[in-house]
Amino acid sequence: MDVSVVVLTWEDHERTSVCVRSLPADAEVIVVDNGSADDVGEKLRALCSETGAKYVRADTNLGYAKGMNLGVRHATRSCVILSNNDIVVHPDAIDRLLTRLQDPAVGAAFPSVLDPKGTDQTAAGRFLSIGTGIAHATGLGLLFPGLRIVATPQRADWLSGPFVAIRRQTLDRIGGVDESSFFYSEDLRLCWAVRHLGLDLAYVPEAVVTHEDDASAKRRWSDAEISRRQTREFIRASRELAGWRGEIACAAYVLGVLMRAAVGRGEVRRAIARGAVEGMRRP
Repeated sequence: MDVSVVVLTWEDHERTSVCVRSLPADAEVIVVDNGSADDVGEKLRALCSETGAKYVRADTNLGYAKGMNLGVRHATRSCVILSNNDIVVHPDAIDRLLTRLQDPAVGAAFPSVLDPKGTDQTAAGRFLSIGTGIAHATGLGLLFPGLRIVATPQRADWLSGPFVAIRRQTLDRIGGVDESSFFYSEDLRLCWAVRHLGLDLAYVPEAVVTHEDDASAKRRWSDAEISRRQTREFIRASRELAGWRGEIACAAYVLGVLMRAAVGRGEVRRAIARGAVEGMRRP
């Protein structure tokens, strides 16, 4: 199988073991230990020795993008899959993703993502434009679905990437995973870069994986903190990628977030508002 699967993990031997053992035996598997404690690192090293995976260790937590790029540098095959460690791959999923990558018009392929209960949690959306930003601020998105931030995977500008397949040549052309963020919005940035090469994104619903969403983040942060960070990085990415149009779109979007926070209640809603304001600040 002409694919290298890079599995990024931090302080988590148990889920990583399940993930690695769900992968095809003929895939090249690279486990990147993103600065785990020594005892966890030894367990991961033993797992790799047992399964034939490559063990790559970072001395500190490099974040998602730098950790993935570290693993990719050890990949030797013509296609690469970037995988979270809390993924379980269903039979034939990788073959189906690789089949779609045989189409030269396709730049990256995404599976259907289920939660541990079997519910579809495939996340997808539109790039933030002036129209979608204003629609979010004014509520017009409720009347016009085409102006909503979220979208069906088949019609989306970007898809969430806990498990994404891409040709190594394409990944090299976009400069690897964008390292602008420590964590979150890397998938949005990757989809933007792939589309700007003139390539399509393929959603492959018959390729299925199970994902325990944000398993690593939830060990480190509260739901409110995760929401703050996700919103901040979404705004930052949208501003940086779209230039002056992104600035206007994000300003409108943030206005809508602040108005919702002003009339609503809840720690998460307030955290989203804080993240939106942080995203508008210059780094």
